[in-house]
Amino acid sequence: MLVSPATWAAPLADGWREVSFQGHTRYQPEGDHWCADARASASGLVREADFSLRETPWLHWQWRADVLPDWPAANEQRKGGDDFVARVYVVHKGFFPWQSRAINYVWSRQQPVGAHWPNPFASQAHMVVVQGPGEAPGWHAFARNVREDFQRYHHIDVDQVQALAIMTDTDNTGATAHACYRLPFMAAQSASRDP
Repeated sequence: MLVSPATWAAPLADGWREVSFQGHTRYQPEGDHWCADARASASGLVREADFSLRETPWLHWQWRADVLPDWPAANEQRKGGDDFVARVYVVHKGFFPWQSRAINYVWSRQQPVGAHWPNPFASQAHMVVVQGPGEAPGWHAFARNVREDFQRYHHIDVDQVQALAIMTDTDNTGATAHACYRLPFMAAQSASRDP
């Protein structure tokens, strides 16, 4: 992953930095959340730290996208369509890069909640739909047991993850997308809503 040299209009939240895959998705703070604008771009915000899944197995976040992009017909399970109005990553780093594993929780434009598939660019990452097609104005809150999800989708038992990330991306489809996030955090319980 390459760190983008982009200049920020506002400082990033504590412990977060930008990672760019293609171009620059613009992230701006708005009150208690961050909003992303992607124009044929794919960059995200990442927080790297050791998060214990024994002590804090639950990943919490919120997102909203009141107007959905005018997506082309490209299949989001293929490289040409691998773009999402909102996604949250959790990463378990291996000793070697090919040993790393990730889960992408996504807002899908084509698949129902519960659908999942290997990422078309990197099979070490698994895509999991937590919100399906259609407009749904307002904030949507999510809680996932990350340790259970690594067992379910990667068939491994992990005690720690080393990174959390958000990304709104449109580099493969060339679309324009806007979404807002209350940044993800790990917690001991599923009912927690504040870091």
